[in-house]
Amino acid sequence: MLKSKTAAEPATINVAEEIATLKNKVSNLSSLIEVSIIVNSTLDLDNVLSLVMEKAQAVMEAEASSVMLINEKTGALEWEVALGEVGDQVKQKIQLRLGEGIAGWVAQNGQPLIVPDVSKDSRFSRKSDEETGFKTRSIIAAPLKVKNRIIGVAEVINPLHGKSFTQDDLELFSTFCRQVALAIDNARMHRTLLEKQKLDQQLEAARTILDSFLPQRFPNDAQQRFQVAARSLPATQIGGDFFDFMILDEDTVGMVIGDVSGKGVPAALYMARLLSDLRIHSQNDGEPASVLQTINGILVERGRRGMFVTLQYALLDLPTGRVCYASGGHLPLYWLRARAKEGTFAGSGGGAPLGIMQESRFIPKELQLSPGDYLVAFTDGIVEAKNREGKQYSMEHLRASLVRPWHSPQELVDFVVQDLQRFTEGMPPHDDLTIIALRWGAKV
Repeated sequence: MLKSKTAAEPATINVAEEIATLKNKVSNLSSLIEVSIIVNSTLDLDNVLSLVMEKAQAVMEAEASSVMLINEKTGALEWEVALGEVGDQVKQKIQLRLGEGIAGWVAQNGQPLIVPDVSKDSRFSRKSDEETGFKTRSIIAAPLKVKNRIIGVAEVINPLHGKSFTQDDLELFSTFCRQVALAIDNARMHRTLLEKQKLDQQLEAARTILDSFLPQRFPNDAQQRFQVAARSLPATQIGGDFFDFMILDEDTVGMVIGDVSGKGVPAALYMARLLSDLRIHSQNDGEPASVLQTINGILVERGRRGMFVTLQYALLDLPTGRVCYASGGHLPLYWLRARAKEGTFAGSGGGAPLGIMQESRFIPKELQLSPGDYLVAFTDGIVEAKNREGKQYSMEHLRASLVRPWHSPQELVDFVVQDLQRFTEGMPPHDDLTIIALRWGAKV
């Protein structure tokens, strides 16, 4: 009887150990399931990391835990989450270089690590303990990987109740860290998506602003003394080019073309205010050079972040065909003479772009149109467009291609756009493309 009882005791002990091990595994599995639920329940990075690390710290029975992420600009490890009595101090003060400390070693080598006694490991950095007064004794650290790229390190520090971290603890914590990396990846993807949506909304708002300030329809003259047409194609969703036609009185029509430095919402807002100012001051001043002088002063005074604009402004006297114009750093006008069947560029060297220097001066210029003559204005996106061999469309190409009869300004504008598309062979534009055309024909 005694022998049989003694023989049964080891079996009983083994069963008890197996039950305890099984319960521990079930508990760990339950914890991992909870972590998975947490990861999928919120996309707020700070919140999800805190919840996951709280769970990890409890399961690992550790005194403290932390998550450090690699700053892509500096390459340093920075604390994203630090739980424990000195967590706030750690987050505010401490950074580690790659290779510095246990975390730096793990980030550099991409391998998880148990350090039973940090005082006996030369890799340990005392920077955090010295800054906070915390006493680190033992660490488990594991890399955070997203698509085989290390983005940071997670740690649990100082096992409680006099126990030691084990290899099983390391494996379990590494599994937790895969969940942490997943949470970070999900949160960053969500943040990127939100930022993209915000940018799309801003660009749509900018497009609305831009469209509302550009002419919705072209002006016409009951006596058919002039015709105009224009086309503007932004290189990106929102461009910096603009144009306008203005009927100042029954005998005067103005045309404006410009190119704002920059793109997107700032350029659209800059352009909107510029066109508003231009429309106001052009009604009060009959000289383009004087108007440009006034607008330049306004832009310099409220200038922001180095933005400026090149601008061409011309006024056509409808009864006579006399054109007064001025340029602020813009490309010259193209004057296509109907009778001589030739074209020349007029108005080069017309001053600096607007919005740079208060002392800028703008030169008034004139030309005399004959019936059937065209004035064509364009932005540098037209003449600087390149084909697959890197050759530019060029001003000479534009000049030569336009020396022919045209039925209307619209036909001329459409031709330039189509010719440019053929020339570039489908290459995406590197800059906005804008062209406007005006034909004068005195009443007979």
